[in-house]
Amino acid sequence: MDLPPPIVDMVQRAVGEIASVTDRSWPRESSAVWEITTTARRRCFVKRHPSPRFHEREVAAYRRIVPSLGYGRAPELIAADRDLAVIVITALPGEIVKRLSLSLPMELAAHRQAGGLLRRIHRVPLGGPGAERVAGRCEEDLRRADGLLRAREAAFVRACATALSAIGPRLPVTATHGDLMPRNLLWDGRTRRLALIDFERSEPRPAVSDLIRLEYGSWDTRPELREAFLDGYGRDLTDDERRALPCLAALDALSGLLWGTEHGDAEVTGRARATFSRLVR
Repeated sequence: MDLPPPIVDMVQRAVGEIASVTDRSWPRESSAVWEITTTARRRCFVKRHPSPRFHEREVAAYRRIVPSLGYGRAPELIAADRDLAVIVITALPGEIVKRLSLSLPMELAAHRQAGGLLRRIHRVPLGGPGAERVAGRCEEDLRRADGLLRAREAAFVRACATALSAIGPRLPVTATHGDLMPRNLLWDGRTRRLALIDFERSEPRPAVSDLIRLEYGSWDTRPELREAFLDGYGRDLTDDERRALPCLAALDALSGLLWGTEHGDAEVTGRARATFSRLVR
């Protein structure tokens, strides 16, 4: 993917003359990420968001949430352009966990550190809609998803929305990462330190919603990773959070199914269907 000229201008104003550009996008249409090296040998990343909402959320996260993580635990924001929906962020050492074959001790260490970093995010005092308001959108989303869900899946989603309407007011709402999973964890094998990336879905939500991608992904057959994560997080889930998690996952999967279908994003659609399969099973 070529770097569009308006983005070239923006980047060079922020970090200096570009020497090389490497496409680091994920293999889907909505992903646009480039690694930049300047003539002064400075490395950074450039990301173009698929919509203004994604851009605003990520910029807000870098300004209000990321500082709570500490130095080197997430990229830093160098520049942002709202009209272009583009950010320039610092490069960190390490490799994405999804692409690594870590030993079990390193996997456990990575998940433990991820739990500790999420605990810091959840301490940021941001107010927002509770789970009961999320549940309130259920019927509208089900109408939009007509023909995409099996009857059993639709009935399950409705039952989850009903449960969340009762549980929701008791769930703490905090700042969240919004998309916590192995592809957004960066592991530095030299220092054995973890960093978080990709905050474009960060916004105030019930804290437990940050565990959806892990609970119905990496942890599905790996309870030892869940245990290490919660050890780093510093606490187990409350009874209300345990009851709410599959319900939030069902509504999140419905949202993902709609987004993936409407935007031709096979990865998001596939993840949503896999989540439904696990939940209904």
